[in-house]
Amino acid sequence: MSRRMISRKMAGAALLAGCVLAGAMSAGAEEEKVLNVAWSADMQTMDVHKTSANYCIPLVIFDRLFEIELHDDGTTELVKSLVEDYSVSEDGLVYTFKLRDDVKFSDGTPLTAYDVEYTFTRMLSLDESVQTDFGSAIAGAEELMNDETDTLSGFEVQDDYNFTVTLSEPFAGFIYQLATASCSIMSKANVEEAGDDFGLFVDKTVGSGPYILTEWNLGSDLTLVANPDYWGEQPSAQTVHIQVISDPGTMDLMFQSGEIDILDCDLIDSVIVDSTYKTAYADQIVSSNRLAITYVVMNENYEPLSNVDVRKAMQMAIDRQRILDEVYGGNGQLEDGIYPHGIIGFNEENQGWLQYDPEGAKALLEQAGYADGFDLELSADASASSGVMDALQYIQQDLEAVGINAHIETYDEASWLDLRKSGEMQSFIATWTADFNDPDNFIYTFFGGEEKTKIRSLNYYDTETMDAVVAARAITDDAAREAEYARLEKKIVQEDAAWIPMYGRTHLFVINTDKIEHFTPHWAGYSDFSFVGVTMK
Repeated sequence: MSRRMISRKMAGAALLAGCVLAGAMSAGAEEEKVLNVAWSADMQTMDVHKTSANYCIPLVIFDRLFEIELHDDGTTELVKSLVEDYSVSEDGLVYTFKLRDDVKFSDGTPLTAYDVEYTFTRMLSLDESVQTDFGSAIAGAEELMNDETDTLSGFEVQDDYNFTVTLSEPFAGFIYQLATASCSIMSKANVEEAGDDFGLFVDKTVGSGPYILTEWNLGSDLTLVANPDYWGEQPSAQTVHIQVISDPGTMDLMFQSGEIDILDCDLIDSVIVDSTYKTAYADQIVSSNRLAITYVVMNENYEPLSNVDVRKAMQMAIDRQRILDEVYGGNGQLEDGIYPHGIIGFNEENQGWLQYDPEGAKALLEQAGYADGFDLELSADASASSGVMDALQYIQQDLEAVGINAHIETYDEASWLDLRKSGEMQSFIATWTADFNDPDNFIYTFFGGEEKTKIRSLNYYDTETMDAVVAARAITDDAAREAEYARLEKKIVQEDAAWIPMYGRTHLFVINTDKIEHFTPHWAGYSDFSFVGVTMK
């Protein structure tokens, strides 16, 4: 048995005993409420600075300054968490925060402003950090990332519970970034003492969140228990047991036999979802919007795709609804822009314009001088899901129907990423999921400058529009900012046909209503479960 396995199990046993005892004392004679779920793959680390996935556990063992709440009607709301109060200067540069004074990490030490400062300094200075984007707006971030200093000049601590953050330039989306898993607040003392073991061992990783991870058996199972000293409302499920089940059929049978209480429909055969769960379990289905958009790239550096009429023809040639229906059982909605349904800044007026029109597509191709079509490579990642590969085949068929000789070329994952980042991939399909609930997370990511559009192999040409995308970040009036983002969305997608918006998929779960009274999924698609969103019977 490996050292890591031993450490995790031994630490888990000690923590579990203490937490269960505390929970029993507080709950009296009430039976412990246990939630059983399953994943298809294990996480690799709880250290959110070193991963852009695996967020489910960090979301509940750590806290953030703010959280996003998902309401039953699909709307979201930014709410204060570790922050008790805050204000923003008129110029949008200085954020003043006051922390709650009743928050402790699970090892009993208080959470202070120095821990917050350490978290963001580490995020920007750690060599292995993949989350620097979420602190890059802070003054001094660039110098810290370039190893020119070891302090973050834009972060100033007044005392244990008061601090200010100064940005290098106004960025209205900054406050929403603070609610992401990437901005989970860490204990400076814990991280420094744990060293390389932080995030890898349950006894080397502490947080202030509603749960404590007490056991982690690699590739097998994980156990969470409610944090008895949590400053907020205690979660309904006192214990969460997570099994790692790689076989979809086994997971399906486990739900039907009552061994797991929430089934993520993404992890089983879509045919079974349609034939069994949408019928026999229809009243047990919970759905959520992923706040994600699937899109098709058309690289403007290639001669046929440099012609706007060719790009518009491709937009009209693809039967997006057929793909959504045939590949994903109709679970979702068409998207006609850059911002998906549910994101702040979504503009209904920019929807409904894009219609499937193969004859119109042929006419535009003829007008552009390509009546006989042209050759086009659709690049596929060999590690992509079967749904993505099926969607590519439908796209290939639709393009061939209007005369475009599209062929699918498959690359291993590393080669696919290298080719895309080089700016030389001709065309491909991909999905972007919200990291934080703000339109900037979409439009700036793809069209915030020549380098950003290059690494996505878009190679969008309009520098004036990209400059406007950057400038929009500094607009401090919310209404004016959203209006500008709507204008830019229309210019980029409708007038310039810079990409083909496809659809946003709905995430389906099935719950065991014998044990679960209510389930609210996580607000964004990057996390499969929200354990604090479960109300047990």
